[in-house]
Amino acid sequence: MNIDKRRLYHLDWYLIINGLAILLVGLINLISATRSIEAGPYMLFIKQLVAVFIGFIIIALITAYDYRLIAGYSKYWYIGALVLIVVVFIVGSEGGGAKRWLTIFGVPFQPSELMKPVMILLLANMLHQRKRENEPLGLRDILLPLAYILVPCLLILKQPDLGTALVILISCFCVLWFVGLKKSTYAVLITAVLACIPVLWMFMMKPYQKMRVLSLIDPGLDPSGYGYHSAQAKIAVGSGQLFGKGYLNGTQHKLHFIPEHHTDFIFTVFGEEWGLIGSIVLFALFLSFTHRCLAISKNTSDDLGSILTFGIASIIFIQFTVNILMAINLAPVVGVPLPLFSYGGSSMVSTLLAIGLLLNVNMRRYMF
Repeated sequence: MNIDKRRLYHLDWYLIINGLAILLVGLINLISATRSIEAGPYMLFIKQLVAVFIGFIIIALITAYDYRLIAGYSKYWYIGALVLIVVVFIVGSEGGGAKRWLTIFGVPFQPSELMKPVMILLLANMLHQRKRENEPLGLRDILLPLAYILVPCLLILKQPDLGTALVILISCFCVLWFVGLKKSTYAVLITAVLACIPVLWMFMMKPYQKMRVLSLIDPGLDPSGYGYHSAQAKIAVGSGQLFGKGYLNGTQHKLHFIPEHHTDFIFTVFGEEWGLIGSIVLFALFLSFTHRCLAISKNTSDDLGSILTFGIASIIFIQFTVNILMAINLAPVVGVPLPLFSYGGSSMVSTLLAIGLLLNVNMRRYMF
């Protein structure tokens, strides 16, 4: 493996420092979030550090090879990720009523998380030529990309994992918008989405998922059931007030009022302990990180790299937005982790893989 040291000068240190800041705050917050868990804070903390270490190795491997070469094999990455998702239905591990994990050498892994960056990589490779030609995509042009998108989304919905499926679907539509669509294509897609909503509701969504949506619309519908935890999450964030209760002094998660407070509801722990001021700082870090991703997309002279980095920015921003809205009871609970923040090895490795692609594009933005 020959590494051109000149490319190291093009490393985006702004992105690296910004990402490390979010990661460090997330690890510190994780210790507090897991203090009340029977396994103890350090067991989960160590597991998270292992995932970070694996992610850093993946970043080093990804940046060593030209992203155009990596994208050239995108169909194989896609097939591999899709096969893993299918294998989950056969030998996957079940937890919380969902079958989403494979256990590899004793380590649980969620293949659907891997599909997030892989799907963007595939779309970027399929569509970058049309972006270069500056021709908006017609309906026939997006039929094949839509097929590639919908197959894993439907399989992931079946697990069931509505959150991951929505993140993949929305981020992929962001990529299609970025490449450019004809007005008639927009009309057809919007009509198709509206038509699919009742189908999704009646045939795809589980009863508990429907109740989460209904409880958001009418919080008084089931205040002691499905609406209880969302209400408690909002109370936890609000109780932080301006400056928070202080690190390790949060009470809502310690008393187990909030479910999954170290994963999907990790922000409630941070909001309670650091308050509005701390939350604003955290939001600024995420928005700054997303802005930097978009800047890389804009400054890259290669359309493949531009689409790829825009898609990754979409994934990170969508997950950030949905997770925060869930925590303050402005969106139904759909199980979306906060990138670089929530506990979970699969999510951490997937996010760091995506960051590796961002760094790769930026390192080679002037090289053809």
